[in-house]
Amino acid sequence: MTERIGIPVTAVTEAGSPWGLAIPDRGGPGGPPLQVLRNLSRTRLVVLILLASLTYGCAKRKPEDPFSYPFVRQLQIKRQADQPYSDYKAFYVLTEDFEPLTGSTTDVDQIREAIAFASNLSSTYGVPWTHFVDANTLAPAYVSADPEIKQRCQAMVSDLKQLVKGGDDCELHFHGQIDARLLDLLRSQNKLHIKSSGVESTDYRQRRSFFFRSFYYEGYRGMVATLSYGKLFLEQAIYDGQEQVLAFRPGGWDHGASSQDTRLYFSALSDAGLIANSGLSFGDFGTPDFGVGNSPGGNVATVTVGDKSITELSPTRAPGDYVNPVLFQHLDRLVGGSSAGSMPVIMSVYHLGGLQRSRFEQGEVRQEETEQFNADLEKSREALQRHFQEMADLRSKKVFYPITLRKLLSIIRQQ
Repeated sequence: MTERIGIPVTAVTEAGSPWGLAIPDRGGPGGPPLQVLRNLSRTRLVVLILLASLTYGCAKRKPEDPFSYPFVRQLQIKRQADQPYSDYKAFYVLTEDFEPLTGSTTDVDQIREAIAFASNLSSTYGVPWTHFVDANTLAPAYVSADPEIKQRCQAMVSDLKQLVKGGDDCELHFHGQIDARLLDLLRSQNKLHIKSSGVESTDYRQRRSFFFRSFYYEGYRGMVATLSYGKLFLEQAIYDGQEQVLAFRPGGWDHGASSQDTRLYFSALSDAGLIANSGLSFGDFGTPDFGVGNSPGGNVATVTVGDKSITELSPTRAPGDYVNPVLFQHLDRLVGGSSAGSMPVIMSVYHLGGLQRSRFEQGEVRQEETEQFNADLEKSREALQRHFQEMADLRSKKVFYPITLRKLLSIIRQQ
């Protein structure tokens, strides 16, 4: 028997008490009523739970900021004289993640309408797009068993080629591994030598998994294979076989959740022949501590992996989120304090797939919901057009110099 505050208790804890609380002996001589003792145990349990919660809250790991990693060094783009952009306050890069639905002919027809709309805006207002193309969305043009979908997707690929001829840029994007059917086709035509880092596993710390999950599924060589064959495929489909794909954007902004993950990720980009990335992020996706990119003047960096370097051009972080062209933001205020000797980069992010009606029509909907969706869709188109009008106005005032990621990389490499 053990004495605590004069109350006889057993040295054995009662079943169901994970906290190791000693429960008073039933029927000890001179002890208080059993209900009183139970209340006392409950009080101690509540206190312990509260203490544990406070301890966990204080010890919760602060999200790592990838811009603070020792192998990531922020880069200032020098303002050069006698250049077309010399008198402007900042560069403006309009990007979009091209990841539409392509499971039906209706899907493909709708995204082709969106492409035509985007192309018309670009040519009318003089603001080019940089499209980060999810290679898997183009796969049906080559591997679909449905001849109609295959034909429609081939037309969609032709649309993208026309965008490039008109001044747009197409770069690589993935949300996971490359489509297995597409990979088999590419390997049968041109088998690449895939490099290995010697690291095939690490602590499982992904942020609910988007692109970096390819590492956990297939290891480092699997991630490099997805990037290498994706780059090859996009160059064949869009650039007629020329080595023109320079940059990558990870789906879900997922380059891992630690310094070790991020170093592996950039090593994979380098081994795949890519020279730029767009999308450093921090925190856990879907939680309040998640964020993408960095503030103006801080979203461009040089990432060093071994004897190679990769340019990081992240989206611009604005109040509430990264810059989105259909959300009203005082973009001119983002460059108010820019240095006279350097030019910041404002990068926005959009998704043309958001203009597909089929994203809504797949489910069972009521007529009034369909009408509301169509109204919202039209508002999105109007908002996008207003953004182009605003950019044209700010360009005329020498505030923003619209440019593609490709041309901006060329300027950076020359400095």
